Amino acid sequence: MNRAARLFSTISLAGIAALGFAGCAGYQFVSVKPTVYQNIERIHVPTFENDTLGPRAESIVTNAVIKQLQQDGTYKITTADSADAVLKGKIRRIERRQLRASQTDTLKTTEMRLFMVIEWSLVDPKTGEKMAYTEARDLDETNVDSVSNLRSRPGRVVGETIQFIDPNFQLSERNAIPLAAQDAAQTLVGQLTNGF
Repeated sequence: MNRAARLFSTISLAGIAALGFAGCAGYQFVSVKPTVYQNIERIHVPTFENDTLGPRAESIVTNAVIKQLQQDGTYKITTADSADAVLKGKIRRIERRQLRASQTDTLKTTEMRLFMVIEWSLVDPKTGEKMAYTEARDLDETNVDSVSNLRSRPGRVVGETIQFIDPNFQLSERNAIPLAAQDAAQTLVGQLTNGF
């Protein structure tokens, strides 16, 4: 093939590629927020409450949720003064279940599954009332969850991770709580942005 033919084919391929990229230039991602959250653009996230004895769990969970919201980009994190909604959360419990025992001693746990249960709601910053989407799904006397029921639902998320038991239990606990918090934060932000 002569030099002119190669130059022509190279220019032709470059032109086709440029047209292909130009065809995608008008594509935009559309927000898929739940209908009741369509008017919310900015969210304030105060430190979550902690009903457990997990050390520093409230700050770990709050930071995980903020980081996940920032990565998702559907809502902007802001101060309470300029927020359209306030995301309030409470760590209800941290539960552990044996996953694996020692081969020589069945009473000695070597691996556990750690669950972190968090309840959340969006609150109107002006009135202080819960927004409709989560209010309809709050727990009340008729649908109280049992301790063994570890399922996520709108307004309630369960983060989990595997915890390997180290001779220093506090160290393995300190390493497991952030992983469970990150898992819970992903589910929570998914509920906020997608509605499920």
